[in-house]
Amino acid sequence: MKPRIEEWLHLGEYDSAHDALLAAAERRFATTASIVEALLDLAEFYSLYGEAEAGAWQKALERARARNARVVREERYRALAFELAALRGDRSGPPPARDPRDAYHVAQGLAYQGELQAAQAVLPDPNELPEFLAARAWALLGRIHESEGRFADAAEAHERASLESLGKERLWSLLDAAALWLEVENPGRARVRLAEAANLLSEGELSDRATFHYLSARTELVMGNPERAAEEIVQAEGLEAAGAGLSHGTALVRAQVHQRFGRVEAARAAYRDAESRAGEADMPYVWHEWGIFELDQGDLIRAGALLRKVLRDTTYPHRAQAQADLSEVYYRLGDGPAADEAARKALELATVPAAHLILGNRAYDVGAWDEALVHYRAAAAAAREGDHDWVTAHEMIVDVLAQSGYPNPGEVAELAERLLSYLAAGDEWRETLRGYAARARELVLKGRLLN
Repeated sequence: MKPRIEEWLHLGEYDSAHDALLAAAERRFATTASIVEALLDLAEFYSLYGEAEAGAWQKALERARARNARVVREERYRALAFELAALRGDRSGPPPARDPRDAYHVAQGLAYQGELQAAQAVLPDPNELPEFLAARAWALLGRIHESEGRFADAAEAHERASLESLGKERLWSLLDAAALWLEVENPGRARVRLAEAANLLSEGELSDRATFHYLSARTELVMGNPERAAEEIVQAEGLEAAGAGLSHGTALVRAQVHQRFGRVEAARAAYRDAESRAGEADMPYVWHEWGIFELDQGDLIRAGALLRKVLRDTTYPHRAQAQADLSEVYYRLGDGPAADEAARKALELATVPAAHLILGNRAYDVGAWDEALVHYRAAAAAAREGDHDWVTAHEMIVDVLAQSGYPNPGEVAELAERLLSYLAAGDEWRETLRGYAARARELVLKGRLLN
């Protein structure tokens, strides 16, 4: 493909690129070799559109084969044919590809097959590709990382894609990056990417603008600005109603906004909207979030019913956390054996801090300090520093050590003082921790004097 055409593709001037490629493929007084090359260029152009231009893609490959039957043995032809076949559901193995450009198309084909690890192994360094493919390679790497749960790496890849692209493609990459930064609770970086995306909204579709406002609402909510989040979600749902299509995600954010303002019934109505809009695959996510809301509101019966519906879906990726949440429901209902069973099921699926907290509480309630301490320490180790579960686990570690006679007063003093920086000014634990820390320091001092 000529550099000028590659530049047009990078700049998003697809009509100019298509006209030039088509003219080269239909040139009357050209050699067979140059016509075949032009047809492969044309097939590569159509591959950028995926399913939308699969027919034209196939026709270009057929025309190349009709011009020279031996083309089927060429690496480039085989890579493009494999990608197209994979897009259409073929599961055959990939052809070898030494050239980075051909390797990209093989990797994309493997991604269509769902073979994402194999795709990553084949995917070349994006820096070895022309700019219009480099952006797509970074975006593909982002999707691979996301499928593996490596959301920060995925966000970084989409940011790299945005640096390599322009216009609508850059907007999409920025929105993808922002969404992924929110997944790892980094709203600051999400906000930066959204600020960049705001300048490109005129390039996007109605659905892109709705997504922008939806992500902005989530960002503002996490950053403690519920009023701005409310404004953003109104705009998002307005755009969806205008033609982008109402989504369950916007309704969930609206529910969270209402919850932040203490509007319980309005939040419940929003959760019902989310349930009515969600597809089958998304329903467990709605029920789980709704169940946690009801747990927070103290409606344990409704929370339990929602969480049990979540757990019927064995493919739901957050089943361990849902089991732990159900364990808390049973614990608060006073059904200790059911709480134990649900917590242990959660831990069979994953190391969930909340499950260890419930088991620790159960041991604490009967004065089994050693057992309680084991679970609280496990919860603290599994949680991320500063998270609710991390703080709760350390509060209980301090409390258990104090209740059992300060066997290690130095640890009590250190932990208690460390926790104070994570607690709000009005938190009732502040005075408790200060008392424990003061007593622990007295014991430490007494021990030094005796020595």
